[in-house]
Amino acid sequence: MLRVGDELITLIDPDAPASEAYRTLRTNILMRNFDRDMKVINIISTTAQEGKSTCVLNLAMVYAQLQKKVLVIDLDLRMPTIHKKLKLKNKKGISDIIGHQAEFEEVVLQPYENVDVITAGTKIPFASEFIQSNALKEFIEERKKEYDLILLDCPPVGLVTDGIVAASYCDGTILICASNRNDRKELLRVKDQLEQTQVNVIGIVMTMMPVQRKYYNSYGYRYSDSQKKTTQKKKKNSIISSITKKSDKKK
Repeated sequence: MLRVGDELITLIDPDAPASEAYRTLRTNILMRNFDRDMKVINIISTTAQEGKSTCVLNLAMVYAQLQKKVLVIDLDLRMPTIHKKLKLKNKKGISDIIGHQAEFEEVVLQPYENVDVITAGTKIPFASEFIQSNALKEFIEERKKEYDLILLDCPPVGLVTDGIVAASYCDGTILICASNRNDRKELLRVKDQLEQTQVNVIGIVMTMMPVQRKYYNSYGYRYSDSQKKTTQKKKKNSIISSITKKSDKKK
């Protein structure tokens, strides 16, 4: 059973504006499948603490709600956080599988229905070389046969190049940008870096945005009010039907 943290809004509050935003992101990705099969997506950010891992997990959850089988791999080997957010152990993970220290079956975890997770695992000194290894590419290619979607949680591209390297064997890349943490120069630098390496950026997700709840609340009120009227009408018809039947019996 999943022990959720506050970041998993799609489970805690499915009707929240943020949850709807994740479902919109899911829909946009699914629509892109008409042009190109999006089975492996890496999620990157410009700097740390922009909500990258939170986005990975919530996107996995909304896909799972469509009965899609999802695999999340924590490739942020220097500062892994997936296991912390899900309160999982990180004794063995992807580094141990590729290093032939563990088998896939003994490492993969299932914290939620249709969502499998592979944590970062044993800390290694050569993270960049690991990301570029043919062994990792082959492992991901093999897993594509088992899963509808594979999400890679990669390090911030403004700090290291691991995420850009991983993009070379992914079908698409999503860039996470916190609205209150990035300056224009840094964003332009990352943009140029992604263009030069011909990364297939399928979307940019803005996080930490101020949310106007007025629209959502009014929509929710109208929807609930409509449901209430429909329910009351059904109850009224049921009562009338019941009274009619009793009246017929007396006759």
